[in-house]
Amino acid sequence: MNMKQTFLYSALHRDARARRRLILTELLHALAVLGACGAASLAIDQVFLGKGSLSTTAPVLLVLFVMLGALHFIGLWQSRLQQSLSGAVRKDVREKLHARLLSREGQTDQRFTRELLPLALESTDALDAWYTRVLPVVLGIAITMPCLLLAAFLVDPMTGLLMLVTVPIAPFLLYLIGRVTREASEAQWRAMNRFSAGLAEILRALPTLKLFARERAERQRVRGLSEDFAGAALRVLQLSFVSAFALELITTLAIAIIAVSIGLRLLYGQLTFSAAFFVLLLTPEFYQPLRLSGTAFHSGMTAHTAESSLLKASSVAPATRGVSVVGAIAPKGVQVAQVSLSPSSTREESLTVCDLSFRYPGSPLPLLSGIQFTVPKSSLTVLAGPSGCGKTTLLRLLAGLLLPESGQIARADALSYVPQEPHLYNATLFENITLFQQGYDEASVRKALKALCLSDWAEALPQGLMTPLGEGGQSLSQGQRKRLGLARALVQDRPLILLDEPTAALDERTAATIREVLLALKESGRHTLFVISHDERLQAAADTVLDLDALQTDGAATRKGGDCP
Repeated sequence: MNMKQTFLYSALHRDARARRRLILTELLHALAVLGACGAASLAIDQVFLGKGSLSTTAPVLLVLFVMLGALHFIGLWQSRLQQSLSGAVRKDVREKLHARLLSREGQTDQRFTRELLPLALESTDALDAWYTRVLPVVLGIAITMPCLLLAAFLVDPMTGLLMLVTVPIAPFLLYLIGRVTREASEAQWRAMNRFSAGLAEILRALPTLKLFARERAERQRVRGLSEDFAGAALRVLQLSFVSAFALELITTLAIAIIAVSIGLRLLYGQLTFSAAFFVLLLTPEFYQPLRLSGTAFHSGMTAHTAESSLLKASSVAPATRGVSVVGAIAPKGVQVAQVSLSPSSTREESLTVCDLSFRYPGSPLPLLSGIQFTVPKSSLTVLAGPSGCGKTTLLRLLAGLLLPESGQIARADALSYVPQEPHLYNATLFENITLFQQGYDEASVRKALKALCLSDWAEALPQGLMTPLGEGGQSLSQGQRKRLGLARALVQDRPLILLDEPTAALDERTAATIREVLLALKESGRHTLFVISHDERLQAAADTVLDLDALQTDGAATRKGGDCP
């Protein structure tokens, strides 16, 4: 596979500066190791055999401390570079998953949406181990080991020869272990994905299961999935421990052979003490990357297995030809053609839809076909039609949450989208209204709550605007939840507001409050409202009422005013 097409190697391939820094830091690390070993052997030789005083040994000790300090700071620099690369790759992966989720295929692929959470969390985080564990070992084998081997040959050729002979044993052993580890690692990820998807499915269906008294039977299924995942994880851990033990044993035996060789030749006067002690200190450092390669190899196999599932899931199909969204920000990785509007059209119209069609993947017939209409600025337009005809789908297309099969959408960049069931986050009331965005103050939030007759309720909460909502916090009625969604749009104060059934299933008093707010927004002259609603009073107050069924028939249907482009 091309390096550019993989997540693990793409960051190194793109960022030549980071690649050069990694090589430089590893080379400096090797030189610092050589300097520390040389200074330590010389200092001990001066004190032990030369009977040197503190004044003669002090410069060598100073060099030793400098080398040790350099090793520490070089290690911190390397760790920072590795974390930076890892963060960039994981951000890129999550952006691609997000782009896939916003694509037409991702919106309708139920299997992808079920697997999205484990892919975005566990699978993406598994890539971090490649940069923090595997990459240091690879650089150590490629740069540090040759440098130390060359130094050993220059000081003591026999030790260098022993190092050279014992090194190939470890890669051969890793090759044998890898053939088994790959299968076990893939089995572990498959078990984890089954467990995550199965648990999420059961949680979604829990009310239905309790309704039909089937929750006890599903408990056994969860237990079985959990045991399968635990068994697969334990098998991988067993192989990891065995490989780490085997490599530790091999490197320990190699170090022991070299140490015995050095001791015998020192005993017979074939080596000086400083040279013997230098290569003796050098030997464990030489084998250190191989000792770490056991656990690093396991982490690498896990990362590659996670990467393969991410590559399959994050592939984004190109946008359908003929689709244009003007003023919308396309997801990264999705190509969207641009169409320019004339200045006069831009001044008079806030939203224009031309020949819009949409089909859910796998469906033989399009849900929407040939839709076209224009919404003037500072107007209130209501979209009507029977349930299930595609009104919410059209609104999601206008918001940019779905991509059409063909057609053009021209609208403003800044908009607010209020779904039929606004999501309630496990956060404070203030954060739920501002959606965690910076730049909003309490005054604007209180003003929005007052306009929606929620100020008294908010003041009566235990902690006011800082009262936690959601699970474990303050609960909200359906009317309060709908008004909370509209409060978000009031605080955002954007020129185009899209709303889905804002008055549905509400008492008349609450519905009247919402109608008054919507009319006030229109009368301000700064907002254009496009609303899905069956509310006859809201339709009567609207500037334009569009019938979706009629729009699909002849492309122009208004009960009061308005013409198609």
